[in-house]
Amino acid sequence: MRERIVSTRNVGNWLTIVFLALLVAACGENQQGDVIGPNVVATSPISTQTNVPVSTTAVTATFSEALDPTTINGTSFLLRSKVDGAAIAGTVTYSGVIATYTLAAPLAPDTTYVATITSTVRDLEGNPAPNAFVWEFTTGPAPDLTPPTINTVDPVAGTANVPANRRVTVTFSEAIDPASVGSTGFTLTAPGGVAVAGTIAVSGNTLTFTPGSAGATALLTPNTLYTGTITTVITDLAGNALVEGRVFTFTTGAVLDTTAPTLALTEPAAAETNVAVNATISATFSEPINVATLTATSFVVTGPGGAAVPGSFAYSGNTATFTPAAPLAASTGYTVTITSAVTDLAGNALTSGVVSNPWTFTTGLAPDVTAPFVTLTYPPNDATSICINSVVTVTFNENIDVRTLTSDNFFITGPDGQRLDGSLSYNATSRIATFTQAVNFLANSVYTATVTSGITDRAGNPLVASATANPWTFTIGDTTLVCQAPVPLRSLSSFAVVAGAGLTISDVPDPDPTVMTINGDVGLSPVSTCVRCAEPFLGLNGTLYQNDAAGVAAQAQSDLVLAINDARGRLQRPDSGVLDGRTLAPGVYTAAAMSLSSDALLTLDALGDTNAVWVFQVSGNLSFGDRARLQPLRGAQAKNVFWVVDGNLLVGRNAVVAGSYFVSGNINVDNGARVLGRLLSSSGAVSLRRNLVEVE
Repeated sequence: MRERIVSTRNVGNWLTIVFLALLVAACGENQQGDVIGPNVVATSPISTQTNVPVSTTAVTATFSEALDPTTINGTSFLLRSKVDGAAIAGTVTYSGVIATYTLAAPLAPDTTYVATITSTVRDLEGNPAPNAFVWEFTTGPAPDLTPPTINTVDPVAGTANVPANRRVTVTFSEAIDPASVGSTGFTLTAPGGVAVAGTIAVSGNTLTFTPGSAGATALLTPNTLYTGTITTVITDLAGNALVEGRVFTFTTGAVLDTTAPTLALTEPAAAETNVAVNATISATFSEPINVATLTATSFVVTGPGGAAVPGSFAYSGNTATFTPAAPLAASTGYTVTITSAVTDLAGNALTSGVVSNPWTFTTGLAPDVTAPFVTLTYPPNDATSICINSVVTVTFNENIDVRTLTSDNFFITGPDGQRLDGSLSYNATSRIATFTQAVNFLANSVYTATVTSGITDRAGNPLVASATANPWTFTIGDTTLVCQAPVPLRSLSSFAVVAGAGLTISDVPDPDPTVMTINGDVGLSPVSTCVRCAEPFLGLNGTLYQNDAAGVAAQAQSDLVLAINDARGRLQRPDSGVLDGRTLAPGVYTAAAMSLSSDALLTLDALGDTNAVWVFQVSGNLSFGDRARLQPLRGAQAKNVFWVVDGNLLVGRNAVVAGSYFVSGNINVDNGARVLGRLLSSSGAVSLRRNLVEVE
């Protein structure tokens, strides 16, 4: 018994000793104090966060305990750009356990920032942070605060003889919200304000109005004035309302549009090699197309094994652009196919032309890193006496991404420093962007044009400076200085051939099996004779009017007489008539006879002015020799070249000519010649031989 008692006492003593030791240790710790430094336990934005709003006003760090306020400041809380290490302006404040870096200015879009809390921060006991704390975040795109503007309307305001089967389109500076259009965003009215029933489709930045109902397209009434109204209820995808609405009118004609669109240009070209892997693929059509028909099944890019390449579409002017979702594979063949599901604004399906479709190209090893630049401007820098109705154009060294051609990236400012209202368009064939002012320039005033680096090429490379001045200025002349206008074509606008004494397609033996092709309408009046005017002799992409009961051919002849009188009446400018090897500026040229010899070249230089007009007045015959060529340069367009010929027109074998030919006598075009324009004879016969005649 005594032994158990002693044992129990020993255990109790041992427990007491342990307890006292723990107590002493605890007391010793309390006597030593807080020895653990502060840590960052939360941040805003959080580490690695992306799409941080650029509207963010502050960056914060939350600590595990209170800090010594004197240690948290602009030297211990840092914010820099990751790319160049530049410090971001701001002020540091502290409250509770949160340090705040308040920004002096908004963050930049699509930028990565690095925030740092250094180890110099201390808690209230003076313990330093164990380590520096560093985190990154990346901002998203800049908020869209820019309202949309109207780029173009089609038909253009004031246009006459618009085909009654044409849709009406409006293109904006950016994509618009389809829901914002409603029933009042766009309306079309007939005389008396009667609303035209129709359906509205929106694709990206293009609004298309189709007369009729969802189930059936209707024709407009011929020879009728229509009014289109665009209102400011239309918004972009960010909710920004249209800056200014527009009212425009056009008049329909008696001729329907039956000419199908064709391909005029492709990029990359057929069989092109070493194409940049970051290139886009574009197709330029012979006329505007219905953008609603431009889909992933009508414009198809395929790679090895026929696998479709994913991507997105953009459309501007007559050009559709496909941007792959990712860079193309290097050293790889691709095929592009545009199907007949693509139609023009009258519903005519795409047909084959001189440009290959489908076509193939092969990529190279490297991306395109070459920046675009401006090669020419019109008016030129410091130019004076510019006509009040001129346009402003920019020519690039390569094709640009049409999505970047906006009113923020190409604009004109007036004498008061305010930007002008106007519309933008782009021609991929000439690589020219055009600004057309809404109203004429003020006389005797100085204007400034600017193109920004927001313009990029098709690979996304931004515009860089060049030897061409940008921005640049020009001075308008007095109110009497008006640019020469094109000769009004009226109903002739859709006609490729008109003959007063019949049309003959000659069956000339030739090793070239090419069929005679006419892209446009044909009008025969008063003589309706048409020899071999069917396949296999003639491929007609349009309508043949042979003294028709509706009088379409007769009206074309009547309008041809008006065109001849207008062209003859222009101010005469005597010329030798010998066109060989010459480069001619816009203007009027008059001679008793004119000729371009075999293998000779005539260049028409627009100097960058896409509205430049040439009128050639020939009181006798006009002849182009074999393989003679007419070459447009720097924005010259066949639609603005007019030849009025009192005698006969002869076009030699394999010649290439352009313009509208108003001929009183006969027209004879030899085998293989190409005419970009119109062959119109008021009283003579037209003879063709396996040619290509197409309306621009």
